[in-house]
Amino acid sequence: MLLDRRGKKRENLRTVAEYKTLKVPKGLIFKAPLNIVKASLLDISISGCALESPYAIPPQVTISIRIDPLAFAIGTSERRNDPLEMTGRITSSVSKGREHYRLGVCFIRIKKKDAGLIKRFMRSKERRKFPRFSFSR
Repeated sequence: MLLDRRGKKRENLRTVAEYKTLKVPKGLIFKAPLNIVKASLLDISISGCALESPYAIPPQVTISIRIDPLAFAIGTSERRNDPLEMTGRITSSVSKGREHYRLGVCFIRIKKKDAGLIKRFMRSKERRKFPRFSFSR
């Protein structure tokens, strides 16, 4: 059984994202793509996401990510034109077949307004609409 190492709950979200390699750690032999790469966003949380990429990118590589805000508008009923932008570190890279890799990304830097949009999107996906009752004070 695999352990779930995620810090926060993730929600499935199918949309297009773009990423670019920013920093490759010293001693890591890796030929980074030179241009912006389009990838499918598979899921997202406030702390990270999963991308389906045509490139295998090893863990510890830092990337910048841009996500189309239209997918978030459906759940949050917000209109926004500028993309969500964040910086993340690759935590896992798993081969899913020829030129298909699932990249686990942990966000390092995210704008406050982008984090707020993701939080509202996550809340809109919850089945429970009222807070849980608690006996503690």
